[in-house]
Amino acid sequence: MYRSGYSIAPKRARCEMLALETDNLRLSVLRKSEAPRVADYLIRNRDFHRKFSQTHTDEYFTVATQRKYLAYDCNSFLEGTLVPLWILSKEDGSIVGRVSFFNFAFGGMMSCACGYHLDKDHTGKGYMTEALRGSMAFVFDEYKLHRIEAFILPENGPSINLVKRLGFHYEGQRFSYMHINGKYRDHEAYYILDDDM
Repeated sequence: MYRSGYSIAPKRARCEMLALETDNLRLSVLRKSEAPRVADYLIRNRDFHRKFSQTHTDEYFTVATQRKYLAYDCNSFLEGTLVPLWILSKEDGSIVGRVSFFNFAFGGMMSCACGYHLDKDHTGKGYMTEALRGSMAFVFDEYKLHRIEAFILPENGPSINLVKRLGFHYEGQRFSYMHINGKYRDHEAYYILDDDM
């Protein structure tokens, strides 16, 4: 029996390897043909994301580099090591964010980590709550996981409130976890279990 909060789209566009639907959103694994749209989203949100995102060079924001990233996304998705979902508005099809699941560990662990970001003009609408709830339900169902983790900068209050609202539990601190905006930063560790959803 599958969890509520998402459905697998019965039809996919040629640019999609997978598409999930929630009430207001479409969550898609996009092919490299969508690199111009992805690069545009990243450029528009570069300053907005800078404070909380991993450090990137200027090259990261080019169409050529995003084409490579999308090709990597698709290959990794087929290998079962990454679920890279771009968040699209059902209203107009625009890219409004991304949620991804990575660091899959099977066997005795059955876990992964998640990360996400949202367009600066679409905050406060409940989109990330909806996207994360639906995509986590899919990942728990499809990959039979036991645990999903999230690592968040201590000053990122909206993100901490988001994971708490979705049922994540606080676990502790990850020291010098990721290179953010020019330096390695400590992160707060949260987790959610299969039984929590």
